[in-house]
Amino acid sequence: MDKKDNLGKEIKSIMEEETFDMTLSQAAVDNIFRNRKKTLGQKISDFLNTEVRIPLAPAIIGFAVLFILTAIPGDVFKPQKERVIEIGSSQIIMKESDEVNRK
Repeated sequence: MDKKDNLGKEIKSIMEEETFDMTLSQAAVDNIFRNRKKTLGQKISDFLNTEVRIPLAPAIIGFAVLFILTAIPGDVFKPQKERVIEIGSSQIIMKESDEVNRK
């Protein structure tokens, strides 16, 4: 004698027969997708697939400021003491500074 429980299979077959020709409306499908719980992988994928829009004018201004700050040496705007010593037709320029410049 086979003592298997076939109730689950019977209920499944009955549900398939009852709902064979039924279709869901697009609003119902959208509601189901909107209210489902997302897995961590889906959340990460959604975050990585978001579109980022950067306005052109502020981006150009920011890039120009960054370029200027990196291109100009730091000691350009510091006051420096200079002495010019003239020997004949030659000049020796001596600059006094408290710091050592890397450039």
